[in-house]
Amino acid sequence: MLFPLDPNTPKCKVFEKLNAELIHFLHQSINAKRFTRKLFSIATGQECWDNQPTKEKFEIVFRTLPVSVADRQKLYDSIQNCQNLPLLFRDKTVPIPNITPVKLFDSLKSLTTHLFTRTKDLAGIRRLATESIEEHYQTYVRSNSELCFLCGISSLAQNRFNIKDDDQWRADYDHLLCKDKYPAFSCHPDNFIPTCHICNSKAKGAKDILWDDKSGRRKAFFPLPPFQESFYHLVRLVPAFADLADFRANNDISPLKAARLQWPTATPDEREMIKAWIDLYQVPKRVAERITSTFCEYIDADCTPDNFDDFCDQINRKCRREPADMKVMEWRFWWYRLYQWLNEQSDDIKLEAWELIRWKQQLVNGNHAAQTFGI
Repeated sequence: MLFPLDPNTPKCKVFEKLNAELIHFLHQSINAKRFTRKLFSIATGQECWDNQPTKEKFEIVFRTLPVSVADRQKLYDSIQNCQNLPLLFRDKTVPIPNITPVKLFDSLKSLTTHLFTRTKDLAGIRRLATESIEEHYQTYVRSNSELCFLCGISSLAQNRFNIKDDDQWRADYDHLLCKDKYPAFSCHPDNFIPTCHICNSKAKGAKDILWDDKSGRRKAFFPLPPFQESFYHLVRLVPAFADLADFRANNDISPLKAARLQWPTATPDEREMIKAWIDLYQVPKRVAERITSTFCEYIDADCTPDNFDDFCDQINRKCRREPADMKVMEWRFWWYRLYQWLNEQSDDIKLEAWELIRWKQQLVNGNHAAQTFGI
């Protein structure tokens, strides 16, 4: 998790209701002989019972449950004992529910996916929860911002002026424990967070946050309260410049060879969690691509330096304090980290950067970068 969330960030009430109903159903089914209304709770259960598609999904789960009471109790205990999701992320010894056979796994996955995608939108469920998922998203944004706190790169969604919360567009909700591998947690209120489209659909997809293909079980950031784990204060951005002579000779379009992220003061546990963050969301590669491909244009537009001394002065001013908008504006944090690195360097390195910027200015024939970036 790059940025910490506000400690008062709310959980989604709709999924608190639906997850509680799932746990209630599994508990009631331990000694049940038949699939009846008695397996469901009074209020939320009635809404699930009255909705035929939801009711059918529950019934299929019931018919694929283990035959013996002992095995049903074991299944219920394994899921109930893992309701404290942060422990799964922090303690690699906490057992994860092993849902077998395949028919039970598939039926539970079908049910919980249906709860997440369909049942949550039932009018009765929304009424009992006193909010919709769209309203929860707006509450989340007001507590934090519309920037993706996982990457600090992209906005979550775009709100429209004078539109009520329930009708606004919302971001994707990333399942931290992906629903394809952990169906018991598909509608758990601690298992998802609004993310940008790239983090959720392109980078992470169905990757497993708790297991590394090479090293086995791992620790990972748990972003939601009660933990506000993050490492933005640890990360450093270190660029590698191309040689100016080679840059001119080859007519290279990028003055940077690389832009690497480092965290020299991180503890071993933090490094393990950062590695999981890298594997899941591929942020370093995304940052490197943007920084290396737009270095000259961005700094020319953002600083508008007239000469080398002016360039140094502006870099220094941009590093005196954290920018107020770094958790609001796309890319602001990552360019701030680049400014910090530049400000710490010798005048020789700053001069090298300045010469590259001047050369790129000449290359674009006076087409000022502010026209491109709108800064």
